Amino acid sequence: PCASHRVVKAMTIVETGRVVALEGTAVWVETIRSSACGSCAARSGCGHRILAGVLTSDKGLVRARESDSLKAADCSVNDRVEISIPRSTLSVGALMLYGLPLVSGITLALLMGAESDARAAMGFFVGLLGAFAGLRWISSRSIFGAVEPQLERIVESTADEAIVHIQS
Repeated sequence: PCASHRVVKAMTIVETGRVVALEGTAVWVETIRSSACGSCAARSGCGHRILAGVLTSDKGLVRARESDSLKAADCSVNDRVEISIPRSTLSVGALMLYGLPLVSGITLALLMGAESDARAAMGFFVGLLGAFAGLRWISSRSIFGAVEPQLERIVESTADEAIVHIQS
């Protein structure tokens, strides 16, 4: 893992970022995206790295909810904080996001495609769109519970710096 990643608990991924906005019981954190492209054997022949570089910046914006160890009210804009998310959340999320639409598309393609290839293609795309719409509906209802990252600790506080400057 890169320097900004650190495993705190057995199955938790931790990332360091900068607080850019406060929101009730959560904060918005800007993180530096770390990519596996540098260590991938196919990096020279893969278009993902080029596409990601064109479409996105190196920074990501994440909403992190408060936890028992750190409340959102204790944070200030520009504080460096650690946020965490369980590995299982990422695994299940990836499986749902990629697996469910693919399985739905293939299933509908097989059911509708007995007569023609055009109906199979239409069934596949209807299955994809239906699964994505279903996942969107499920995520808007928080059926899977809290899947947002949570605040762990303040790494560097801007409030501490302000106090030091006043005293000197």
